[in-house]
Amino acid sequence: MKEKALQFVCTQCGRIESKWLGRCPDCGSWNSFEEEAIQSQQSKPGKTAQISLETKPVLLEDIQVEPGFRYESGISELDRVLGGGVMRGSSILLGGEPGIGKSTLMLQMIEKCSLERTVLYVSGEESPSQVKLRA
Repeated sequence: MKEKALQFVCTQCGRIESKWLGRCPDCGSWNSFEEEAIQSQQSKPGKTAQISLETKPVLLEDIQVEPGFRYESGISELDRVLGGGVMRGSSILLGGEPGIGKSTLMLQMIEKCSLERTVLYVSGEESPSQVKLRA
């Protein structure tokens, strides 16, 4: 069963704390905190999601896919895993154990993709020097 959410409010200055305190840090009054149940916040007027009346449902068979929406990475198995190639404007998050070749695979893909387009390589693990040496 979910416990009732409580907060403690100073009766002198209105400071709110998550636990009872003997002395209020703001106004310095002693034993002024009283227990109060936290009211669940209802959705506020004007903050609810609205559905546009101008947009109408479209059947999948009626949707036209733009040419060049996907492009081949130059690595056939990677293209297969990505559903037919890299999607334009997409990001790929690649995970796995250290040392299995994630960076090498991505740099090989970037080499092939960069022949026809601009590519941005972002690494959170390696320094720019490490990336350059690997490339």
